[in-house]
This record gives sequence, structure tokens and C-alpha cells, in this order.
Amino acid sequence: MVMIDFSGITLAKVSEKEIGAVASFEIGPLPKGYGNTLGNAMRRVMLSSLEGAAITSVRINNLTHEYTTIPGVKQNVLDIVLRLKNVRVKMEGKESSTVLTLNKKGKGVIKAKDLTTSKGVEIVNGEYVIAEITDDSTSLNFEAIVEKGVGYKRADESLRDEIGRIPVDTIFSPVRLVEFTVLPTRKGSQADLDKVVMSITTDGTVSPEDAIAQAGGILRSFFGQTAVVFGSEMNDTPTSELTKMSDWTVAELGIDAKTVAKLDAAKISTLSDVAAQPKTFYSKDLKLTAKQVKELSELLDQYNLGFAKNAKKSKKA
Repeated sequence: MVMIDFSGITLAKVSEKEIGAVASFEIGPLPKGYGNTLGNAMRRVMLSSLEGAAITSVRINNLTHEYTTIPGVKQNVLDIVLRLKNVRVKMEGKESSTVLTLNKKGKGVIKAKDLTTSKGVEIVNGEYVIAEITDDSTSLNFEAIVEKGVGYKRADESLRDEIGRIPVDTIFSPVRLVEFTVLPTRKGSQADLDKVVMSITTDGTVSPEDAIAQAGGILRSFFGQTAVVFGSEMNDTPTSELTKMSDWTVAELGIDAKTVAKLDAAKISTLSDVAAQPKTFYSKDLKLTAKQVKELSELLDQYNLGFAKNAKKSKKA
């Protein structure tokens, strides 16, 4: 059977406009026609499937709804709510939600950096203006719930049952814009090839490099799983392809960065490396949390792999 040649594909960063927020990459060489296939898939995943953190509900001076004003505040409540939606939050750790608070009295401009955060939470656009108090006797009190999520989430109107709680529709995606162009390129004497030039703009909570790496990992996991499904149904899964899957690096498969760091320290980099150790090695020797071990187990399950049953000598850094 004649196979399409996918060898020699590389990824290179060709420009960076804003450090940590805007960058362009070049991917290629690709077989003719695969430029649009890859570009569209990467773009859709980056815009819809990467995890982010955002405000999902707010409480402002215990007001019952957002269609009102606060004496001594320049912006109306609806405008403040809309501005709070634009506060970009970066959450580290395993917590799925956190609370931002603010208590301000007297004249002054309120910026995102004035919000009080908990440990492991960072406000990226700290200079963003949320509101302005124009009277010394006016107080403004915020309580905003921040949650982790993927894609878009409609405002949960049931939260209004809690007096003073205003639900907010939310865009979790940390990627703001993805543009790509497919250009002709060549490899040796073969001139009818594609390359993709992709520009990625993020909100600053993730870098363009992390965004493209996470998207690639998601696509690899998805297509790897579907390949196994199709292969088992057709009873025609090439053994060499399954072998290649076990050689994929965990860093490319969307695993939590802290888990990857611990695996790297133990010189465990591929799926086959992960499967070569018993489950107890990760919980006892590497001190991974139950959630991290479960994540590894689920990853192995996706590729019909599992932890080793008998303890083996662990790899040490």
C-alpha cells in the first residue's frame, strides 16, 4: 500500500510581536492539501478546547440586578459587569474556582490589580480599568467568582436565587485570535508541498507556544484514539502505528505541566516510559497527587496501555 510521506515536518517560531501574547509559527513541509487540513484543525482546537479561567458571577454592593446605577460611581452597574468580564485571570494548581474581592471607599480609579486574589491566582491585565469612584463618601464592594473551564459558558440564571449574585456569560478560551495562511514550499526536488504560517494571539494567561503545543496534544490524543477505534473495527491497525503511539511524549498530549515536570525529573518522557512503571511508583516515589495519577491512568487507557503490574527499578534523574 502506498503511504503519504509525513516525515520531516517541523515547527518554528518566525516572529513575536508582544512577548507572551502574539507570535507567528511556520509548520511544514506538508503534503499538498494538508496545509488547510492542519490549519483549520489547529485553529478550531485553539479557539474552542483550551482550558482557561474567567469570572462567572459577581456581587456588587449586594445589588439585585445589573440594570441600575450607583451614586458616586462614573460607570453604571452593567458597564462594570462587562468590564469585569474582561479581567484575565491565570490560575495555578488543582483548584477549579476561586474568589476575587475588592473593598474601596473614596475617589479613585479602580483597576484589575486592585482586586484581592488568593495564592496561585494572577491577574494578567492589572492596569485594566474597571470603574471610577467620583465621590469620597461612596463605597464599592466586589465579590467575583472565577472558575476554570473550556470554550463558552452561558450565564447560569439560577444563581440569581442567591440575593445579590449576578451571573455572567463567560469565554474561558485563553486564545483570542488564530489566523493562518497556506503557502507553497519544497523539500529537495519535491516542489508541490504546503507550509502553514500561523499567527496566534492569546490573552496573556498562556503563551502562543503553550497554546499551539496544547492544541497539538489534543489533536494527537483525539486522532490517536479514533485510529485505535477504526483499526479495531476494521481489524486492520498497523502494528507499527500502535508502536509509534507508545513513543509519543507526554508533554505533547495535554498533561498538566507540573506532572510533566516531575516525569521529566524521573526521565520518563514517553507513553511507553509511563506504562513501564507500576501505579505505586507515581503515588509513592514521585509523590503525584491522586488526581495526577488518575490523569496518567486515563491517558494510558486511551491508547490501550496500562501501568506495569510488577514493580520495576525506577529511573532516577
